[in-house]
Amino acid sequence: MGVETVGTDAGLAATFDPPFPNHNIMHGAGRMGLTSLTNLDRLPESGAVVIALPLKIEGGSGSPMRAIAMMER
Repeated sequence: MGVETVGTDAGLAATFDPPFPNHNIMHGAGRMGLTSLTNLDRLPESGAVVIALPLKIEGGSGSPMRAIAMMER
């Protein structure tokens, strides 16, 4: 999942039950959340391939990365 915001959960997510549901559910299932993306409105609803290349940070829980999207014209 990719978002233009700085986080994948809502600002009040610490008060939700469970806290930070996106992190607990999605990330706990081995899925990634990509944040601070731009131009998402330029992608089609389906059919784009997103490639995200994070740094391998030993013991890290996140990383800066380069994200690109490929789609047919």
